[in-house]
Formats: sequence, C-alpha cells, structure tokens
Amino acid sequence: MKVLRGTVLTLVVAVMLLPVYAMFALSSASDASDLGGLTFDASQLGAHVAQLFGQGGFPLYLRNSLILSLGIAVLEVILSAAAGYALAQLRFPGSRALFAVIVGTLSLSPVVVLVPMYLIVKALGWIDTFQGMIVPFMMSAFGVFLVRQFALALPRELLLSARVDGASELRIFARIGVPLLRPALLTLFLLQFLAQWDNLLWPLIVANDPGLWPLPVGLSQLQTEYDFSIGLVSTAALITAVPPLALMFLLQRYYVAGLTLGGVRK
Repeated sequence: MKVLRGTVLTLVVAVMLLPVYAMFALSSASDASDLGGLTFDASQLGAHVAQLFGQGGFPLYLRNSLILSLGIAVLEVILSAAAGYALAQLRFPGSRALFAVIVGTLSLSPVVVLVPMYLIVKALGWIDTFQGMIVPFMMSAFGVFLVRQFALALPRELLLSARVDGASELRIFARIGVPLLRPALLTLFLLQFLAQWDNLLWPLIVANDPGLWPLPVGLSQLQTEYDFSIGLVSTAALITAVPPLALMFLLQRYYVAGLTLGGVRK
C-alpha cells in the first residue's frame, strides 16, 4: 500500500513539475530553433539572461516592479495594521458603521472604481509618477478586515494591564499589538506583494513613460523590442517568477500560520 501511494504521489508531483521544466526548456531555446524539442540547454539560458541584463529596459522594469510591489505592500501593512487594530480594540463613535462601510466596499468590483480613481489621480497631476501607481493601492478593505479579525483575539487582559501601567495607546499598539499580529501582517504583506507584482492594468493606464513601466508592462513590449524571441521572452518570465517564489519560501511559515489562524477567527 505504501509503495502504491508513493508511486501515485511521485506521478502527481512529476505532472505538476512538468510545466516548470517546460518553462526552463523554452527559456533555453535558441532563436533559430523550433523550441529545441523542449530540451534544456544551460548555456543558451545563460546567454539569454546576459542579453536581458545587458541591453534593453529589463533591469529598469525589474527595479520598478520591486519599488511598486515593496512600497505598496509595506504601506498596506502599516495602514491596515493601524486601522484594523483601532476598529477591533478601541471604542469610538461610529466605529461599527465605519467597519460596515469598509466591509461593504469589498463587494465592489475593481473595474467599477477604475475610472473615478484615474480621474482623481489625473486631477492631482500624478499621471506618469510612482505616487500615482502606489497611493491608490496603499490601503485596502481586505487588509483592514483581515487585521481586525486577528486583533479581536488579542488578550484583553494584557492590553488592559498595559493601560493600567500608564502606557499610551500608540505604545501599546507598537509594543504589544504589532508583535502579536505578526502572522496576519506578514500574510497580508505577501498577498499584497504578489498581487502588485502581477498588476498589469493600473500601471498600463497611468504610466505612459517607459522609464516607469513595471515588469508586466515591460514584458509585453519585449516581443517588439527584440523582434520576438520565444527563448528570450520565456527567460524574462522565468526571472520574473524568482522574487515572488523566494519571498513565498521565506515567509511560508508565517503565511500558513496566518491562514490557519484566520480560518478559526470569528
């Protein structure tokens, strides 16, 4: 029985890894070959990597993606942590109504707010700027909702004892709330980074300057920039997948803990 189970699992893993191998094989295809029969050629892959970083705008696209993804993810974590903690642990007039409005916005399709968001960014003169791409996404209803659900489970006795000792609310949030919310905050950071890393639509709308293009927009231009080379485009896609995978492996322990704990919150 164990042998059969091991064989089935091995086959399942092999099937799941097949697209990954195909990606490496396509990345090593020479420009003149007919995909090289999907055989992997490390030297050709190295040549494509050197070509991408040696000419064209690929390094610039990579830098812009890192700025946008990291900037939005960090701001999202900071602002959602403060808002979610306040809605869960502080009592102030209108807090329930405010939370209901925030949750209600989750039902809105992103396409619905796209035009108003563009008009606001244009009125502020933020077209073709990093702030025009970062500010509209630096806080989300999902982030506030996620953090609030975690913050509801913080030990009230611990927070009350800190207040009795004279600690300010800001200090309690920074010294007690944030460390206890770490799994939720790191999960939110990872989800937001992955979402913004693949975000094509908004940068395509507000960034007309090629110097501000992130990778999703830049990759769509590689076909014309290099007269289309499937090996080169596949290599660019392969490199693009590395930062999210590295971050996923680095934070997977907190990500799994965050999702597990989030599933049992009321």
